[in-house]
Amino acid sequence: MNRIKTESREIQFVFPEEVLLSSEQIHQLAEASYSNGSPWTAENFSTDLEAPFVGYGFAIKHQKAIGFIGYHHFLGEAEITNFGVDHAYKNQGIGSQFLGACLNHLSENGMEQLFLEVRSSNKAAIAVYQKLDFEKVAVRKAYYRNPVEDAQVMRYSKLVNGD
Repeated sequence: MNRIKTESREIQFVFPEEVLLSSEQIHQLAEASYSNGSPWTAENFSTDLEAPFVGYGFAIKHQKAIGFIGYHHFLGEAEITNFGVDHAYKNQGIGSQFLGACLNHLSENGMEQLFLEVRSSNKAAIAVYQKLDFEKVAVRKAYYRNPVEDAQVMRYSKLVNGD
């Protein structure tokens, strides 16, 4: 478990063996995190939670989840499938700190590389990823819906024995 303090407000970043929230609760948090609403339904989250090689991390403030990261991991590689922080807590550096905690967690668990997709128009997220040394490795045309948009595929390759 990683614990940090942000502006005297305590935030915990946890990556538990057992997921803390139900698929419906994660969906509600995703709805509160994405400007266009959650890209996944509660049923999508339910299916994901039952799959092998899946993990979730949570940002907790005052015993309430305010952010989440879903990821798949297999044979030294991980991919973030969902990542969000409740709109009420945006622009406070929590997402960047949460992602840093996730990188530490994945490294401690033997992952060597991490991949993610991000909307090409999401310049703020791309800047955070680049600041953390993610590199753009590909573009997926028309990957997103509502609205249709390309995704940049980004990779972080400094998890184990990295810089």
